[in-house]
Amino acid sequence: MPYSDLREFINRLEAEGELICVTAPVSAHLEITEITDRVSKGPAHKNKALLFENVEGSAMPVLINAMGTARRMALALGVNDLDDLRRDLARVIDPTLPQGLGGMVSRGAELLGVLRSIGMGPSRVRNAPCQDIVITDNPSLDTIPLLTCWPDDGGPYGTLPQVITRDPISGQRNVGMYRLQKYDARTMGMHWQRHKGGADHEREARAARLDKIPCAVVFGGDPAQTWCASAPLPPGIDEYLLASWLRGKPVPFVKCVTQDIDVPANAEIVLEGYVDPNEHRMEGPFGDHTGFYTPPDLFPVFHLTAITHKRGPIYPATIVGKPPQEDYWMGKATERLFLPLMQLFLGEITDINMPSEGVFHNLVIVSIKSRFPGHAQKVMYGLWGLGLMMLAKAFVIVDDDVHVHDPGAVANAIQRHVSWRRDVTVVDGPVDQLDHAAIHDSYGGKIGVDATRKPDREPFPPVEPPPADAITALVGAGKWVVPTAGLLLAAIDKSQRPVRDWFDALWALAPDHSLVVFDSNVDVANLPGAAWRTLGNVDWRRDSLVKGGPVDHYDEQSPRGAIAIDATSKESEDGHPRGWPQEIEMSAEIKALVDHKWADYGID
Repeated sequence: MPYSDLREFINRLEAEGELICVTAPVSAHLEITEITDRVSKGPAHKNKALLFENVEGSAMPVLINAMGTARRMALALGVNDLDDLRRDLARVIDPTLPQGLGGMVSRGAELLGVLRSIGMGPSRVRNAPCQDIVITDNPSLDTIPLLTCWPDDGGPYGTLPQVITRDPISGQRNVGMYRLQKYDARTMGMHWQRHKGGADHEREARAARLDKIPCAVVFGGDPAQTWCASAPLPPGIDEYLLASWLRGKPVPFVKCVTQDIDVPANAEIVLEGYVDPNEHRMEGPFGDHTGFYTPPDLFPVFHLTAITHKRGPIYPATIVGKPPQEDYWMGKATERLFLPLMQLFLGEITDINMPSEGVFHNLVIVSIKSRFPGHAQKVMYGLWGLGLMMLAKAFVIVDDDVHVHDPGAVANAIQRHVSWRRDVTVVDGPVDQLDHAAIHDSYGGKIGVDATRKPDREPFPPVEPPPADAITALVGAGKWVVPTAGLLLAAIDKSQRPVRDWFDALWALAPDHSLVVFDSNVDVANLPGAAWRTLGNVDWRRDSLVKGGPVDHYDEQSPRGAIAIDATSKESEDGHPRGWPQEIEMSAEIKALVDHKWADYGID
């Protein structure tokens, strides 16, 4: 059964032992972030949703980390397991004809259920809970406990919204999850990136010489509605139709009181207003899901015209930062649900994995039923042309018997089957607007690695371990590690010698190893952290080098080759003209405060 509202979901979390209510006074300025970050990264059995009931300066409780594990994400979407999403959608879109009368009846019942869930039109109500309280006379954002997440953030932010706009020409609704920076009591920065639906509406409104885009910012409701705001649906597909299918029941709507736009009637809080497509203001910085601060940039301004909410509203929020966080599990639900759609276009795909270290767009591991030479390249090019998969910065393609969710199995496939001179594809193309390593804004080098078996080549043998004493003498004790056969990670001092000279020096000692080098202060023994830095800090055109010649130079005498990757921070002298962002870190004062108050929170 669908949740009627956020409170039913909270009750379910509590009944399942997945919720901790924190009654101690807490601040929305950094303190909630530090508490939540520790819970998200702590032991799995202690990772719970948090309901902060006593937030300083606000009458509204704050719910956070509500979808912060696979189990809670599944509960949010009404399934037992996230893979149920894949199976359910695969049945609906299965292009094969059903066999026999029973199959036809079963398929017909499934399609009828889909039609009933989405309805034949909007389900509108007159008296909506989200309009129990209506404030049109001097509405103020000061009443809402917006979080200041990280010390250098530009201000408080709304982080888990459903931002609703309509196409100025067609009227088609778009629902997106865009962060909103509070400027003052009546205005916010609307951070919709250039690849998103809201930005499309802004461009169309400007071309049509319109001065206002009606807009609503919704918090709460059935968690399926919230999650669908983050789903990368194709243009023209209403996100609330997907929510209705997940709910098994249409989303109920009510008309805004000051804007010509419909909002979910079961929401906790609605901010009504408009965006002027011709008005932009500096937004940011913001500690983002990449683990770095997104630098300030110009974005549209949201003007508040009304606030409506339930009696005693609960404000839902999330934080992002160095993975893993709650947004990883929201992305994992997207991965599972959209796999059947990828398979509809590329039927050879058997599974995909977007690991947390890749922050959604930096790495996608794909298993396929490989049938011919170059099949892996066909798949990676197909995925780069499929919706927002165009932003994927790295693909690793493996055979269908390799478990893509097992890092060791994937690493073994790479070690045994990849010739770094023949099985690597480097291209230039669109990347996420938040990609700080790209040479150009939203455009940079990307890589595809074919780790499938090759019919004309035996698997490569294991690589002998490198000479430990010699490498320690070169880079220093504790500054290097071999996490898997044939791969050497090293923290190097770029002031001693250029990165390319470091490659030569390391290859002189470990000639058969691929290399990844980091800044000297990086703990290379922290493998998830090393993987996150590698994937985030690299423009694959500029920062990768194949030993012995260009990527496409295949040497029969040394077929395996090796690759070297520069995962250090970059400045202009490194060929990076855009500046390097600051890494996210909580302030020492807030860490000490939370240490001091930890027992009061009742989390352990």
